[in-house]
Amino acid sequence: RYGMGNQTKVLHGSCSEVYINGQRETLATKIEVKVTGDFEDGAFCGDYGTFPIYNGYTVEGTLTGKKADSSLEVAIAEGYRTGVMPDIVLMTALTNPATRQVERWSVSGVVVTEVALANIEAKKPVERELPFKAETFKNLEAIV
Repeated sequence: RYGMGNQTKVLHGSCSEVYINGQRETLATKIEVKVTGDFEDGAFCGDYGTFPIYNGYTVEGTLTGKKADSSLEVAIAEGYRTGVMPDIVLMTALTNPATRQVERWSVSGVVVTEVALANIEAKKPVERELPFKAETFKNLEAIV
């Protein structure tokens, strides 16, 4: 049989883009953003079960890539020094090349929690890893 099978529906990182404040981060090699629910165990009189009680969520992740300039590091370090954090919005786009459908997410209120001022190794391109926390997230487009 010929035609579009399930293997052509598999999403691939090579068909993705990352944006920081609307500017494409062309040297990004990996981004992970996850939302974690905050639950506590609830136990009630007359019931032997334990039930999850939802308290909210946290958004966190890591952006990894090659480094071409220090503008992001300078802005983050200045935020640490002054207590006024830079306003950062991350967006991701993941495209299925066979169907042209796109999954897009926006993550706002991003605060980078650690920044390397120097991370240099001989005979290697300089790589940066930016762990972050965020306030909120929104799905802009989904693949269904």
